[in-house]
Amino acid sequence: MIVKDTNVPTMLEHGGTCRSWFFFHKEELRDETEGGYLEFIDEFELAAGTALEPHSHNTDEFYYLLRGTAVMRIEDEEQDVGPGNLVRIPRNQIHSIRAKEGEGFRALAFAISYMPKDEVGYTAYPPGGEPHFVPSDADTFE
Repeated sequence: MIVKDTNVPTMLEHGGTCRSWFFFHKEELRDETEGGYLEFIDEFELAAGTALEPHSHNTDEFYYLLRGTAVMRIEDEEQDVGPGNLVRIPRNQIHSIRAKEGEGFRALAFAISYMPKDEVGYTAYPPGGEPHFVPSDADTFE
């Protein structure tokens, strides 16, 4: 599991007028993301004690925790995450995130996708159930 924070050396850019803290350096993920496209950028939140169903998709996905704490699971590995942590979820890895009891969380998410236009969605892995594909048009507005 790759979880990063801003506890890294400061990079001075633009003639020293801009201080940057890189989670991933420029061009670092080029080979792994070549041929992808930016699928989405959003903020999402989960209430205390709730979790996303385990799922996978053909995207490199990133979660940046804004507030609250959570437990991130990628494949068989779990790790606590909190504000300032950036989680990278490699493509096709089964993953889930759950809010801790007594505290929800809010996160920024974005993804680089490799899905063809006619196969946009994810594969859900419900506990005790059969894996199945969920198309992205199954999502609804509140």
